[in-house]
Amino acid sequence: MTFLQLLASLTPVISVMLFLVLLRMPASRAMPISMVITALAAVFIWQMDTTLLAASVVEGLLSAITPLTIIFGAVFLLNTLKYSGAMDTIRAGFTNISADARVQVIIICWLFGSFIEGSAGFGTPAAIGAPLLVLLGIPPVAAAVVALIADSTSVSFGAIGLPVLFGMEQGLLEGGTSMAAAQIAEHGGHFSDYAQFIAMHMITIDLITGTLIPLVMVSVLTGFFGRNKSFKEGFAIWKFALFAGLAFTIPAWLINFFAGPEFPSVIGALVGMALVIPVARKGWLLPKTPWNDFAENDKEAETAKVETKARFSQLAAWTPYLIMAALLVLSRVVQPLKAWLNGFNISWTGLLGTELKASFATFFAPGAFFVAVCILGFFLFRMNSKAIKESVTVSCKSMVPTIISLGASVPMVKIFLNSGTNSAGLQSMPVALADMLAGSLGSVWAWISPIVGIFGAFLSGSATFSNMMFSGLQYSVADNIGANHALILALQGIGANAGNMMCVMNVVAAATVVGMAGRESEIIRKTMPVALGYALLAGTLAVIWGGF
Repeated sequence: MTFLQLLASLTPVISVMLFLVLLRMPASRAMPISMVITALAAVFIWQMDTTLLAASVVEGLLSAITPLTIIFGAVFLLNTLKYSGAMDTIRAGFTNISADARVQVIIICWLFGSFIEGSAGFGTPAAIGAPLLVLLGIPPVAAAVVALIADSTSVSFGAIGLPVLFGMEQGLLEGGTSMAAAQIAEHGGHFSDYAQFIAMHMITIDLITGTLIPLVMVSVLTGFFGRNKSFKEGFAIWKFALFAGLAFTIPAWLINFFAGPEFPSVIGALVGMALVIPVARKGWLLPKTPWNDFAENDKEAETAKVETKARFSQLAAWTPYLIMAALLVLSRVVQPLKAWLNGFNISWTGLLGTELKASFATFFAPGAFFVAVCILGFFLFRMNSKAIKESVTVSCKSMVPTIISLGASVPMVKIFLNSGTNSAGLQSMPVALADMLAGSLGSVWAWISPIVGIFGAFLSGSATFSNMMFSGLQYSVADNIGANHALILALQGIGANAGNMMCVMNVVAAATVVGMAGRESEIIRKTMPVALGYALLAGTLAVIWGGF
């Protein structure tokens, strides 16, 4: 690979870092510029076929429909609850559990968010959790940051185990045959058995790395967004934070050991909430004085706390979320329902005469469920026409910068991934780049492996897609350096999870739902060090484990 080709393969990363992080442009400006630069590099340096490039843009635009419907649905639900008055009841309920913002963050994002991740994936946890925090008085950017950090460990088993059961299985296919055929045969003969073995490595490492996430979340909350900018104020609840971490990771480990990777996040989160909420109510493991001292408070939420009385019962106010959770679980678990919903999917094949295709999960994706529960909310909360109009109008207006951002970032990723058809005779950009890293950094692959996973998730916006791109590469490197294959694949998966914290798609979604579109660079600068630290700690634990 020449220097120019190396530069071209790094174009999406360099351009996003330059415009979004360093120059602090809003994503609605940074992403279109990055897409154009990536396209030019693909054509003139990588010599990518121009028809394929155009088809990749179309594929990206069509693929963006699904995340856009999810983001709109999350914003719509938030505004429905807000303008109906139901959110005041929800806010009061969390305050009754604990007035401590650190505790609220752990319960909403770490536990409730893990349940949503295990049920649905698609970046839905941050889209639900972040606005809930805002309406509890937590500053919007802080809410987005901690919600993104929380949506990490549970991603291994997100969307009913999709990242490992589907992502890794597809990533290990070579000419229709799995590269891991011998390993699969050793573990029962089915990929699901080998996936369970890989996932055991992941969740075992996360007994340490994942357990630390709640403590990291509250430390980031107080250290960056507290009035005193004190990380010590976050560490002050270390007993409660570690208890909340273990309340999820230990049940998740047990569920994966006995039942496989479909339900550790769902059941682990439910068990965690059953253990943590009563402890929080009693104030056990917590300092006597609650913490809620932000440098920048949400004035609207603060005013609402004082002026508005709860109009609904807790059960009524939570009904949309309960129905949403039930729909997510049932649509993923009940096979006849799953098949029926998938029967309405829209597919586009042969885009611009190429082999590229795209699809839109019309009723299976969480966006449809969001809209359905919002319509139900109109009747449940007896909203008048003015409140309904307000919730719809505000939701639609807030989507404009997000449509631009994702309408550019997803096509950019598709160009990057589809660049394997070129006149230069090169592999696709991500594979060529990863091959170069494997050739030169094999001796320290325990630390590079999760970084590759982060790289895939950062660009594609999906842990599943990161695993699809790089599981084959990771398996080949394990062969070359004589490492434990399952452990290397586990590090890939953990890196892909960490990448969720900082991937452009999730950051744009989180910023949008809290009304902070345009401040994506600020969010990434806070989540990136956490993601890298998470990955490097996992690599260190793998070396101690002894698989290298």
